[in-house]
Amino acid sequence: MATLASPRASHVQFRHYRCFRLLLWQVAALSFLLALTATSGDLAFQPVGDRSGNSSKKSKVASIDGEIILGGLFPVHDKGEKMCGRINLDRGIERLEAMLYTIDEINANPELLPGIKLGASVLDTCGRAPYALEQSLEFIRASFTSLDATEFVCPDGSEARPKAAPTTVVGVVGGSYSTVSIQVANLLRLFKIPQISYASTSASLSDKQRYDYFIRTVPPDTLQAKALVDIVQEFNWTYVSIVHSEGEYGESGIDFFKHEAKAKNICIAASKEISLRATNATYDEVIKELLEKPEARVVIVFVRSEDATGLLNAATRRGLAGKFVWIASDGWGNRLAPVKNNPLVAQGAITLELQSTAISGFEDYFLNLNPRSNDRNPWFVEYWEEEHKCTWNRGYTPNNPLNINFLSRSRACRGDERINRKITSQENKVQFIYDAVYAFAHALHNMQQDVCLLGYGLCRAMSNIDGEKLLRNYLLNVSFEVGSPINSKLLFMEVKKMVTLEGAVSQSGVLEAGRVFVPQASWVCVPQSSWVCVPQASWVCVPQASWVSVPQAGWV
Repeated sequence: MATLASPRASHVQFRHYRCFRLLLWQVAALSFLLALTATSGDLAFQPVGDRSGNSSKKSKVASIDGEIILGGLFPVHDKGEKMCGRINLDRGIERLEAMLYTIDEINANPELLPGIKLGASVLDTCGRAPYALEQSLEFIRASFTSLDATEFVCPDGSEARPKAAPTTVVGVVGGSYSTVSIQVANLLRLFKIPQISYASTSASLSDKQRYDYFIRTVPPDTLQAKALVDIVQEFNWTYVSIVHSEGEYGESGIDFFKHEAKAKNICIAASKEISLRATNATYDEVIKELLEKPEARVVIVFVRSEDATGLLNAATRRGLAGKFVWIASDGWGNRLAPVKNNPLVAQGAITLELQSTAISGFEDYFLNLNPRSNDRNPWFVEYWEEEHKCTWNRGYTPNNPLNINFLSRSRACRGDERINRKITSQENKVQFIYDAVYAFAHALHNMQQDVCLLGYGLCRAMSNIDGEKLLRNYLLNVSFEVGSPINSKLLFMEVKKMVTLEGAVSQSGVLEAGRVFVPQASWVCVPQSSWVCVPQASWVCVPQASWVSVPQAGWV
């Protein structure tokens, strides 16, 4: 019987040699996973919580206690050069809070998962795949620490107990960027943890041989590419330039566009890729090369939001108002950031956006959050400071001049600042996060009703949930009514042959998620001369800078 030194208790003994072999396997597997993060690039990338370069600091987690835990991955911060950047006002906190709100709503419903409290463990990806992969190791730590405590004995004869048990998650909601979801999916599938993305649209993720534990509540980029080609064809444009972001989202999307464009006799004048580490000089160079093809005024833009902002900033620096007609994917979509400081160069742009409906209950919830009461979200104070341009001090009193932080901002946060906006300004992926969390909840509910004798509470059969069973038997068979839009249903479909479902054509063998809507007119548009309606089944024009919204009716 061998005696090994333990980092936690130097006198703990292994009773069986098989524990030692299991430990060696776990160490080897963990080393392999960490090697994956290294080979992904960004070797010097560090968490936002530690700008000194020490990556050993424990990650921040937004959490809700529960008996069954869902993991979450959100771009709370923008990507920086070697670390997380600024707080992501557009897509970070609001998306994270949408998940927490949905779990609260589910827990308040006695008819769904009766007797079980659903919880959450939510991490920041900073929009970077290597960092997201490193963070996601938290979700699988429980698989590496599954040694039976009875296999260890302390000098006084008592049973050895871990100082802290890692959180076991039954599924993960996320990520946002396709590059992030691809890396995380490769990890989670090894441990049979289902993953539902609310925003990753890369067509590569439709490969169910490689990403068999990945599903999503948004359609793949193949349909966006077809929509972009249809718009170009509708206006009889035959000579266009294209710009795309480096990574799965931009590359796969633009490849499908090129394929469709070739079939429709649309010629490509210039094709430019924006690097993941793009600077102002990068965007200036892209604009310069677009100007070298003066006959191609139409520019197809398949880029991430930050690249759309950088591109328009560069066009504004050159004073190119009215020079280009931008036709953009949902990476630009209806976001304010790209056009906020570039109204003249963005004028007349047509951008695609997934049709989504605001969740009214979430709007009330989100607009009434404040730093005093929201202690489950460790990044909310940072968001509050950036949103309201103030500095938060938990010991704030109105007449205390020491509350003013002259080194950062000119005034202190009071905590009663308000966000004034219309419900139409709700982040457009909120609905898809709402759908993803409910998909997990309904799948777990159906499992509970099948395996728990009383159909109430967390029975022994659900104490250690099999991820493969949860995915194959429940998630992929889930179907439930959703609150909005009216008469809509969410379901996951496995397509065996070419079918047409309310105007959306599927691809053979593709497994995706989608909303099924009641039939509507071929296209809908409120009459207004400045809007552009494209005659494509069920497209809807949105009254903001000529944005065109593509529905996800029966996305597959």
